[in-house]
Amino acid sequence: MYTEKKLLLVDDETAVRQALIRGVHRKFNKKNNLVSITEASNGKEAIELANDNPPDLIIMDIRMPIMDGLKACRILRNDAKFAATKIIILTCEIIEEREGLLAGADDYVIKPFDINTLLIRIERGLFLPTSINKAVPVDVNGLLSKEYFFDTFLNFEIARAKRFQHPLSLLLLKVSPSKTEEPDQKTHDYLVKLLKRRASDKVINWAENIFAILLTETPAEDAVLVAKHIACHMEARADCLRYFIGIANLEDTLTDNLVINAESSLSESVRTGNIILNRQALN
Repeated sequence: MYTEKKLLLVDDETAVRQALIRGVHRKFNKKNNLVSITEASNGKEAIELANDNPPDLIIMDIRMPIMDGLKACRILRNDAKFAATKIIILTCEIIEEREGLLAGADDYVIKPFDINTLLIRIERGLFLPTSINKAVPVDVNGLLSKEYFFDTFLNFEIARAKRFQHPLSLLLLKVSPSKTEEPDQKTHDYLVKLLKRRASDKVINWAENIFAILLTETPAEDAVLVAKHIACHMEARADCLRYFIGIANLEDTLTDNLVINAESSLSESVRTGNIILNRQALN
């Protein structure tokens, strides 16, 4: 007995949905690859249909009226009912691609898309088993997991910085209580708010009591200003938290690995108590 897979197509353009439906019928519904298709024209309608009949895969456009695909994706990802549902976003711009992955999408396809490429993605999404070790995109505070950051953003941003000669900095912050108690949730929430200054910066849950910020298009001197801003706020707190900051900056003269450089700078900060930039203490 064959199992029928459920596909939900979400796009406000009828022509796009019809082209996808024709492609799916052409490729699947043969032998044991059975696929039923449901259509929605906006994110709100998609959520209602998904709640009535949870799909195995959702193809979701981003730019739609009533509710866009990013908001719908976040809502679906916050519902445990759809933990096993895969989501592929359709996007027109690079920034939308990144925002879609951050919202919880599993994959993306750039518009205008090649139908055969998208059908391959659909086949993988419906008929290939999901890895149980898949990296979790974000935690409950909205911070990127380190694994997801490495898988999705790091190499992309480094390549973009080198190609377009844009500056790029990575800042690591470690907090350590002067007493034996670990930082509580209130302190953690404060740190998250402090680090989330620009929407373009990626804030990562690096390790226990260590946070990272990937400062896109940020030269070394501006990364130092960010570090000093953080230090100023930390010193004003009354809970006696100690802080350590290491910064790495991607420059033409710096051939070392950005992550290794940042972690070495943080280790030197822990050793000396200074803010460290590219393994050197600030003057």
